Amino acid sequence: MNSRDRVYAALTRGPVDRIPVCGMGWTIGAVAGGFSTKEYAQDGNIMAKGQIAFWKKTGVDILNPTSDMGQLAEGWGVKMRYEADLTPMLDEFAVKEPSDWEKLRVLDPLVDGRMHVTIEAVKKVREHLGDKVALMPYVPSPLTSATHVCYMEQVMMDILLNPDALHIGLKTMTETIIAYIEAIMDAGADGVLYATTRASGEITTEEQYREFGEKYDRLVLSSLKRQDGTNILHVCGVEPHFGILAGYTNANGINWWDRGSNLSLEEAKKKFGDKICLVGGIDQTTTLILEGAEAVEQEAKEAIEKGFADGRGMILSPGCEISPNTPLENVKMMVKAAELYGKGGR
Repeated sequence: MNSRDRVYAALTRGPVDRIPVCGMGWTIGAVAGGFSTKEYAQDGNIMAKGQIAFWKKTGVDILNPTSDMGQLAEGWGVKMRYEADLTPMLDEFAVKEPSDWEKLRVLDPLVDGRMHVTIEAVKKVREHLGDKVALMPYVPSPLTSATHVCYMEQVMMDILLNPDALHIGLKTMTETIIAYIEAIMDAGADGVLYATTRASGEITTEEQYREFGEKYDRLVLSSLKRQDGTNILHVCGVEPHFGILAGYTNANGINWWDRGSNLSLEEAKKKFGDKICLVGGIDQTTTLILEGAEAVEQEAKEAIEKGFADGRGMILSPGCEISPNTPLENVKMMVKAAELYGKGGR
């Protein structure tokens, strides 16, 4: 199997030759390619070169050509801050009062913000690497995007006090995100890492997420022309609403911080392993960045034993984007561990 075949098989919980590996490497592509984070985030050709360099130095099965949360948000007027060796940061929000939600417009992914950077990067990587790797850029959901154009605390207040205005903004974002994903697919992506990052109990209740998150997530996923399920949901937080997300259509995997949440990989396998491909196992906050390759190998081996005992339905991955300062040798060790301990075909 090549990487692309391996990932497709894992997402449908079919047999694989070995467990696939996702590096969750976004801005680290700049480091791998020897570029500044700012030029990487603003030039699709440079982003492609950085991602290809990351792949050559690690051998991961999935690349996520992405730079930061502002790729869409800048199109709505958000200003970014760039610092050396750090992922670009949201610096000035565009939505400052409830009435601003109604002022947002549907964006053109080829023109507005920096969406064109990822689109161009996907096209260039696919042209260079062909079918050797799966491509799944990060795309934020409507509710996640809302917290990229407005302070999260204000978004949570608007859920309670100004729901009608917020719904107007979420509808606009939904139309934009559908167009963005379609453009990414047309460029050659296999799917997207669809970020449902506010689907966690410390941020939203299940009822709140169903109204302000799930409603729009389902609209996005069901509106895509490609309906083969090769999309991975990404959720942050310690209380992920896994029960909601595992029921989505056109998304066959869920990536979450299993090492830091209240849902372990072992528990997720028992409860949801027959419904969804589990994407996780490695702690990006400690093991991958602070410890050596031996510790990464042991953590990967343990994760494979707990989530891949039946030889299917798992992708070995960090729980979120890895820091640009993560040693590439540690990411490479994830792949080596997959080859050593993650043989499939059972």
